[in-house]
Amino acid sequence: MLIFHGANDVRCKVAESDTIVAAMQAKSIPVAYVVYPDEGHGFQKPANRLSYIAIAEAFFARHLGGAFEPVGSDLEGSSHEIRAGNDLLTDLGVT
Repeated sequence: MLIFHGANDVRCKVAESDTIVAAMQAKSIPVAYVVYPDEGHGFQKPANRLSYIAIAEAFFARHLGGAFEPVGSDLEGSSHEIRAGNDLLTDLGVT
């Protein structure tokens, strides 16, 4: 599973995603968790939006099949923090 979260989201607190990720990890279910500390509900900053799209595209290509564009510089300027599942994302070019 791939989870994205804006840390400033007032509708869905980051603690809720933290709980879901912890429960999945406790059951050895693979999960990648990416948090944007300067975003809320939805990603407004262009660099964050681009990184979200690039990470999702690479992840979906791996798990659903198909090709994806190399991540390249798509993460530059993004505030993303990979809080879990780094091993699920690094070989896709996501760091």
